Amino acid sequence: MTHTSTTQPARRKPRRQKGRPSLLTPAVMDLLTRATAVGLPMKQAADAAGVGRSTFLRWMRLGEDAIEEKHGGHLDVDSPDPCAALYARVTRARAAAAARATGQIEEAARGAVVSETFRTWTDPVTGETRSERRVRRRPGDWRASAWLLVRLDPEPKSLDELLDEEDARQRAREETPMERALTPHLQDLAARLQKTLAQYQEEDGTPPEPRP
Repeated sequence: MTHTSTTQPARRKPRRQKGRPSLLTPAVMDLLTRATAVGLPMKQAADAAGVGRSTFLRWMRLGEDAIEEKHGGHLDVDSPDPCAALYARVTRARAAAAARATGQIEEAARGAVVSETFRTWTDPVTGETRSERRVRRRPGDWRASAWLLVRLDPEPKSLDELLDEEDARQRAREETPMERALTPHLQDLAARLQKTLAQYQEEDGTPPEPRP
């Protein structure tokens, strides 16, 4: 009696993309939200939460798209889409931080009340009862809140711009020592070639014919 066995081909493991939402656990989302709530920029918030900067930015970009497509622009912190929920929480946290800083600046402009006392006495001449309210104020130091408000970027860069900057930073970090050594020379060669071509164009308007 013979037995035949069939060997099934091994399944290919799915490729995981950068910034995959599977890493976006509730704990990570909470860390990112708390970091941005105190006014940290998104890149520093990613460092504080222990996730990659480009990963956090990609999550935010995916969340921004999901908010527009699935929620009509509504910041739903309870969205089943983790990236959309993260985007909503972080955006609201940054707005709340800006509101707190603005309130502190306004309070400092008015002056903080240190103490408030009332005194009542009888006027010896008229016999009328008089009262007096004394308020001591101390000017607050609004500079720390103003600094925070400026750092919150009222007109921040788009997520695409931040991602481009982060990708460029990573590419520069991954350059080999030979590439870093050759870069200044290649730039100088390109500048001299551009200068030479410009001189020929000024003379007769056309570049020189290549020699055989």
